[in-house]
Amino acid sequence: MEITFKTRNFYPDELRVLKTLKTNKEKQGRSKIKFYHFIIAAFIGAGFTCITTIIPDSFWTLLFGTLAVLAFTFIVFAPYEIYKSKKQEREFLQSVGLYIERGTVDTFIVNASRIAIADEFEDESDLYIIEIGPEKLLYLWDSAYTMNKKFPCLNFEVYEENFFKLFGRQIYTLSERINPIKIDKKAKWNYMKKFGAPDLLTIETKNFDELIEEYNNCV
Repeated sequence: MEITFKTRNFYPDELRVLKTLKTNKEKQGRSKIKFYHFIIAAFIGAGFTCITTIIPDSFWTLLFGTLAVLAFTFIVFAPYEIYKSKKQEREFLQSVGLYIERGTVDTFIVNASRIAIADEFEDESDLYIIEIGPEKLLYLWDSAYTMNKKFPCLNFEVYEENFFKLFGRQIYTLSERINPIKIDKKAKWNYMKKFGAPDLLTIETKNFDELIEEYNNCV
């Protein structure tokens, strides 16, 4: 079974968040580093360089020499970092603008009957095992650590990857939060070491109860 994304119009709260993200990024994009900062750094670097050539070798020579190197390093590398940041900002704003102008997003609708969660053991993030039909399981990783406030719930939408990266949220909840079945996090870790970890949004043909038992047997 393959996941099929469908296009729908934005909900009002999604559009509101996009516009807020756009406004915040525009404010953040105003660089706090000005041209005169480079002039100051040049004078500081030159000054400390002169001092190190005048005073005898000592702790102060090392200190002033280090400060001079830091000042010149700022002059050399700061422009590139500013350029890189500006480029990322332009790409982000362009993407947000296109979504706002288009007014639509692609999502995969999930109607689940049961959900199990295996909490993070080290740094692999939480794993949700979702029963979406008879002998049909969906695997969902909370890789962005943004899902636990309103999730798990039985009815929700999964955003397509590009929008998820831009929006910062992986799902849109459509029903009330439920208490999931708990899988021991160490059992999950042992299971994955033995059988491997499922990929994000993988759909597998398997019995929900049998899989939970397999995980629990790996404690």
